[in-house]
Amino acid sequence: MGEPKSYLTFDQYRDCADSLYSVSGIILFCFAKHGSDKRNLLIRNFIARSAMMLKGIFKLWEISDYQDAWIIHRALLDRLFHLHDLGVKNEFSEFDDWSFYQQFNAQNKIKSDPLFKEQAVGWVYELTDDKKSRMKFLSANPPKWRRPKAEDVAKSMNLNFLYKYGYDFASSHVHPMADDGYQDFHTITKLEPAPRFVDHISVLSNSILANSMILQEAMNLSSFRWRRVLWDYVEQIRLFLDKGSDEYATSFLKVARMSLETDLCEKVT
Repeated sequence: MGEPKSYLTFDQYRDCADSLYSVSGIILFCFAKHGSDKRNLLIRNFIARSAMMLKGIFKLWEISDYQDAWIIHRALLDRLFHLHDLGVKNEFSEFDDWSFYQQFNAQNKIKSDPLFKEQAVGWVYELTDDKKSRMKFLSANPPKWRRPKAEDVAKSMNLNFLYKYGYDFASSHVHPMADDGYQDFHTITKLEPAPRFVDHISVLSNSILANSMILQEAMNLSSFRWRRVLWDYVEQIRLFLDKGSDEYATSFLKVARMSLETDLCEKVT
């Protein structure tokens, strides 16, 4: 996502990420209270998944596992591109059908394999009557939904740099490369002299940005009208990343206090 003029400290990024995780939780409770239709449930799940991924990136950083932090960052951007594309095309229902169909087929492949048939037992492999009926219908009418291409979605958002310097760059950590494990070798063994390695601090800044974009996209696509303080908070997260401003902390406290006193969203009629 580009190289800013300077980066902040790990502690500063961690404090910001912790507040983002907490605000995501507050928003999830709003969905739990008001959102019951399929569209809002799927949007809710995107928020929850991205919040956990951001937390995971920081945990990986703490053990110097920078490569896996980049891998999760790529997956985080993938979810941003998926969410945006689903919203533009209004294909949440189609995505849900496709996901159910694909997951059932993967599970059924295990059950049908003689090598694993005896192990594929238990509640996780059982289907309710509703699910059996749904699968029967989808088998006769296979979903035509297809995953969007990350590069195409980034271009449509006029944010091609998200693909070039985020998704595409992080892809070099997903697939095996000749120097994989070089830094890990020195991290594990502590042998000296250790070479100078690239500072990966940008993965923290970029992941906070991606997470804030998913949160903004999710609120925009939901069926709710959100209180202004949440939009202010997201805006100030960007200000923090750009200039190091800590105004987001004040908005975070306002969000936390208001969540105890009133609803932070209302359903659009």
